[in-house]
Amino acid sequence: MRGFCGIVLTFATKLHNTEQMKRMFRMLGVLLSATALLTSCLGGDEETTVYSDTAITDVTLGTLNRYTHGTSAKTGNDTVVKSTLTGSSYKMTIDQIAHTIYNRDSLPVGTDVAHVVVSTLSTKNSGVALIKSLTSDSLNYVSTKDSLDFSQPRILRVYSSDGTAYRDYTMTLNVSKTTGIDFGWQKVAQRDELKGWTDKYLVACLDTVQLIDKGNILKHVSDSWYEWSTFGFPELAMYIGATKHEIYAIGTDGWLKACTDGVGLNWRDEQLDEDVQLLPTSDITMTSWTYAPADSTDYVLLAGSSDADGTNAVLWRKLSRYHAAGQPSEGKWVYMPIDYDNHYALPKQEGLSIAYYNGVVLAVGSNMEMLLSRDQGITWKATDTYALPSALQGSRVSMAADENGCLWLVTDGGEVWKGTLR
Repeated sequence: MRGFCGIVLTFATKLHNTEQMKRMFRMLGVLLSATALLTSCLGGDEETTVYSDTAITDVTLGTLNRYTHGTSAKTGNDTVVKSTLTGSSYKMTIDQIAHTIYNRDSLPVGTDVAHVVVSTLSTKNSGVALIKSLTSDSLNYVSTKDSLDFSQPRILRVYSSDGTAYRDYTMTLNVSKTTGIDFGWQKVAQRDELKGWTDKYLVACLDTVQLIDKGNILKHVSDSWYEWSTFGFPELAMYIGATKHEIYAIGTDGWLKACTDGVGLNWRDEQLDEDVQLLPTSDITMTSWTYAPADSTDYVLLAGSSDADGTNAVLWRKLSRYHAAGQPSEGKWVYMPIDYDNHYALPKQEGLSIAYYNGVVLAVGSNMEMLLSRDQGITWKATDTYALPSALQGSRVSMAADENGCLWLVTDGGEVWKGTLR
């Protein structure tokens, strides 16, 4: 019997055993045995093979409905116009490390995600895919004909063909919230004391952005100046950023460190999935945002330069799951190698800054060109929407976004710019 043989792949997470799942697959085992017996009776000489590991390997959306508001040409009254979208045009990305499935390119405004047909759902080693109910722990088979409600993230579960294990994925359909983006820059300050800097960089700190200079911070959005030093810890080389729950720094040993006490008194070495030598050593920048597919989790992205790559920037990411205030988060930093066929990698450049803004990651450096990533740092392309101000003066900029919906720039010409959606 064909269809049950395959190549065994290894994934980072463990598969979970449940008695309920074993009972569910007893019937499958009976069916497999019956099929094997029938094959034998018909003279076939192929063996039936089942596997203990599995994964979701491909998801494709079917035709989608879209409803937009318009005006009737006859009456002038508001009306709703129904149209259809080709779901397969919106490629679904499967993250086998984070166990998430999502579309990088957002579906347009008005897409009906409460009635979605999944036209293709492929699994490794003939695993069986089910979807968890929105109201209970019950599971149902994923039909390629019936519509499913993805108005909120859904749990897909794939069982191994031998009935001993399963793996869960969170599937999210991203829908654009606006029909277009109207973004603009405003010059808000000219600061002579900021002219000619070479070793400063902006970082986001809750509802403010702060300018770092070898461990000291200038809060540029007000007239108050204060210092944030490396807290008297000689093992800290530089402060690189913060989420709502942690402060991050690079140690003099080159290791990435984190602090959860809010004031920088207690630091710990972070866990890395690759050699510490792969961390960036200069032009280091960081940004973070709430990771919607998982509860109480931040997505943290780190970028910078390293002698190991003379062309491209080095990137790391962390899914940081946090708990009570002051408690260390869960999560390991994952190195993001560049695929050989990725022609849109982030180029290595001096003074690199990255910032998460309006659902995308932006990057700018000594090339003085704003780049945009819609896939959390994998690919980067030039953007006209968030292009640098045409009147900007300077040859170096640094960038950060605050929680008030503002994107900030500081130039080595002493200028301070604020960008906002209008």
